Amino acid sequence: MTPRERILAAMRRQQPDRLPFVFGMTPPIQAEFERQTGASNAAEFYDFDERGVGFGPSPTPADFAPYYAGREFSGPAHIDGTWGFATVAMEGDTHFRHFESPFDGKEFSVDDALTYPIPDFDNPVRYTTVAEQNAAWHAKGYATRHIAGFCTYDLSWLIRGYEPFLMDMAMESEAALVLMDRVSDAVAAQMRQMAGRGTDIVGVGEDVGGQTALMMSPTLWRGQIKPRLAKIIAAAKNAKPDVLFFYHSDGNIDVIIPDLIEIGVDILNPVQPECMDPVAIKEQYGDQLAFWGAVGTQTTMPFGTPQDVCDCVHHLFETVGKGGGFLCSPSHVLEPEVPWANIEAFIDACRECVYD
Repeated sequence: MTPRERILAAMRRQQPDRLPFVFGMTPPIQAEFERQTGASNAAEFYDFDERGVGFGPSPTPADFAPYYAGREFSGPAHIDGTWGFATVAMEGDTHFRHFESPFDGKEFSVDDALTYPIPDFDNPVRYTTVAEQNAAWHAKGYATRHIAGFCTYDLSWLIRGYEPFLMDMAMESEAALVLMDRVSDAVAAQMRQMAGRGTDIVGVGEDVGGQTALMMSPTLWRGQIKPRLAKIIAAAKNAKPDVLFFYHSDGNIDVIIPDLIEIGVDILNPVQPECMDPVAIKEQYGDQLAFWGAVGTQTTMPFGTPQDVCDCVHHLFETVGKGGGFLCSPSHVLEPEVPWANIEAFIDACRECVYD
């Protein structure tokens, strides 16, 4: 099989020739990878089966500086040029940041929600190279994917502020509902444009799960988040009916998995094993979902031995990977605590997993 055939078969719940795998890295692990291998691109060095594609900047970028006039940050800050939230460096840390909202300490009105700068994701000028990127990777035998790092819930609280936004949701604030509509319309446009230009896998990240349960009631999620996510998925699939839709949420989201299936999610990520049982999830939903992830980054990767990592991968291959429908990956980007020997063990174990 070509890499593209392999990953598309697996994500369509068919059995490929071998287990596909990927992993992501934080900057300290990226630096260690470069020291260990002399390479700079893990996808190329380890020949991952998929490659990312992206779009261009806005020809008319928004100016978010007025929202932070007079603000004093606790450390070096960067204002995101697309959505306008700020990330602030934490002293003594290598890559963690905390977020600050444009509306921290401020009232948030319907007019604020209507006038806040939302990205022009439906501007075709931003996507002029996407079809070419897809064609180039496909010609080399690789699948392509585009995942939006944030979606309706995350982006709305990043703009509004975390606790105020949760209160707004609970109170069914008109301003919050308007903001979520505008945000989800923009993400829907992004998915439509990327899928319509030939991307194999599109999707979103939206962390609605905590360690043991949703961060909100299932009723609240179904009333305010689900319809907007359904709109986003429909936009992608209307543009490209065979596109695979990838949905990421850390934490325990078991209670909404049937809802995700109902609205068209094809791939669930990361199936965080410290929060949900990947084997049980496969047994219950494996005829309707493919799975991407499942190797623990709270436990196995940082704190296990290389043999523990190897055993974990083989166990997942024999259970979650049975019959296909599984891409093996750590459940998060690899943090500085992960020993290099464990990364090598993960790669070696994945390469050993060949289907009959």
